[in-house]
Amino acid sequence: MAAREWKLRSFIVAIMIVTTLITVFLVSAAVLLLRIPVIEAENQREVQLHANEYAAHVQVLLGGIESRLDVLANTHARLSPSQFEALLEQMAQGTRGIHALYLVARDGTVVAAGLGDNVEIFRGDILGSDLSATPLFRRVIDRGQRQWSDTYLSALSGNLTVGLATPAGPDHVLIGEVPLASVLDTVKMLAREYAPPLWVLDSRGEVMIETGNGPRAGRSNLKGLPILQAAGDGEARTADLEFGGKRYHAGVAYSEALHWHFVTTTPAGLDNPRVLSTVLIVIGAFGVAILVSIFLSPTWAQQLAAPLDRIVAQARETAQGGNGRWPRGRIAELNALSADLESMAGALRELNVELEHRVEKRTQALAESNESLSNTLARLEQAQHELVRAEKMAALGGLVAGVAHELNTPIGNGLMAVSTLSDQAREFRRTMQEGLRRSDLEHLLGSVEQATDIAARNLSRAADLVTSFKQVAVDQASSQRRRFELAEVVGEIAVTLGPSLKRTPYVLTTDVPAGLALDSYPGPLGQTLANLINNALLHAFDGRDAGHVHIAARLADDGMIEVDVTDDGKGIPAGLIGRIFDPFVTTRMGRGGTGLGLHIAYNAVTHVLGGSLQVDSAEGQGAHFRLRLPAVAPAAAAGDIHEV
Repeated sequence: MAAREWKLRSFIVAIMIVTTLITVFLVSAAVLLLRIPVIEAENQREVQLHANEYAAHVQVLLGGIESRLDVLANTHARLSPSQFEALLEQMAQGTRGIHALYLVARDGTVVAAGLGDNVEIFRGDILGSDLSATPLFRRVIDRGQRQWSDTYLSALSGNLTVGLATPAGPDHVLIGEVPLASVLDTVKMLAREYAPPLWVLDSRGEVMIETGNGPRAGRSNLKGLPILQAAGDGEARTADLEFGGKRYHAGVAYSEALHWHFVTTTPAGLDNPRVLSTVLIVIGAFGVAILVSIFLSPTWAQQLAAPLDRIVAQARETAQGGNGRWPRGRIAELNALSADLESMAGALRELNVELEHRVEKRTQALAESNESLSNTLARLEQAQHELVRAEKMAALGGLVAGVAHELNTPIGNGLMAVSTLSDQAREFRRTMQEGLRRSDLEHLLGSVEQATDIAARNLSRAADLVTSFKQVAVDQASSQRRRFELAEVVGEIAVTLGPSLKRTPYVLTTDVPAGLALDSYPGPLGQTLANLINNALLHAFDGRDAGHVHIAARLADDGMIEVDVTDDGKGIPAGLIGRIFDPFVTTRMGRGGTGLGLHIAYNAVTHVLGGSLQVDSAEGQGAHFRLRLPAVAPAAAAGDIHEV
């Protein structure tokens, strides 16, 4: 397909626009590829910093409460019970974030309490109560160190509370209750308006508070989030979450004291305002560059194309016989081109006259050469046809010699039997004159039976050889089309070549199933098989004391009949296999090889039988020839049949 022609101006405009688009696109893509990952990384760092900040402030609050309880616990041993209880009362009412303090004996009995003003009425209920089954109390007794509890309902206020317990000497435990609301209020105060949304999750994954417009979508328990499971070891984690089909960057900080998670989120990808604004800026810049290129490219193209258009017009005028002045402009390269074309135009006019004289002389010489070449080609074709016919006659002569040699044995055996019988008849006649006995008659009959049996078997063998040879000779001589069984033709070739093979140490075997019928030319097919077998005997087994040629056939899936001729000989050299079917290609030139055997076989298969002939071989691994033949051969021209 011919390429589309462009006007120079249009082509320059297109090139400029495409170049601008590609340049701007690559720059835009580079900006996005470099900038967006930076923005995403900054967002991830920001949400993680906020999560760490929340967790750190809560830890400061908890650390202050821990310090106060540690001071109380260390003071317990130096004060009387009444003094210590007064100190508890003062601490509970004067410390922000603590609304109750209990001193619990080792058996779990509350022996002293300090309560805030709003729960003072419950003092009588709490003193003397048993807290031995409380998980927080049991952990401190078992581990002997300070422990925080998860959220639970306070028995005093009925509100969610966080408990802190620490040993107060060997026989007591000091427990303080911290209202959950005071801890969460501290977190809310830290949540600035521009800060990322925050979730505070307890150890069970329950959402205790959520700030901002987060993506939680009403879910109250987020325990199953992979990011929470990965952050359970106490290390800060940054990962991505998906809610409602949108992706978010999430930072997680973990509070080891309360086993809480502080999760901050920010939209990822195009949902993030910074990423979206960057993409919109790049797209806007891309659009502006396209518009500028579209408006400016025609002007630039006109400046470049106009001088070249004038040069093209002058070249067209010169080609039509004109002799005008070649244009010059402001572009040095185009001026040089114009000058060179002007010089070429003058030189071409001078050469044109000389060329006409040369053409006239060369035409006359070419006519003479063509006539000579035609005569030579005709002689070569005639010589090739003569060589092909000589090759065929030589092959047929070899068959005749082999069959004649093979016929000699059965005919000689039959002649010997008949001669012996003749001698027995003369002897019997003399015996009759002297007097015939029964034993003489029986002896004669035995001799007759034996002689006739020997003669019949040998003459039958000779008749079979003559029939096979006659069929092969008729087929190869006439090249008539007929219906035949492939097994019969292969068998006849094997029988005909048998006498020649008996004088060699080589073996020919066949494996052709019955039922493979062809409507084709048995003569060219038999000639092809004979040439392939003779090629193996002459070339493949040259200098070897053993060899095996095998012929096999089958019906292929596509309906073609495949015939494989394989040998275990020397194989075909790699440099020769590509030319193996060319005429006069042989490794025995001057030693009895003409190089026409495989060429004749190839022409017979491809031109007459309508099939294909392929070879596969490697040096030292034998050769494999494959014939693919249609069951019904195409109609062949008489000339084609005669050539093969």
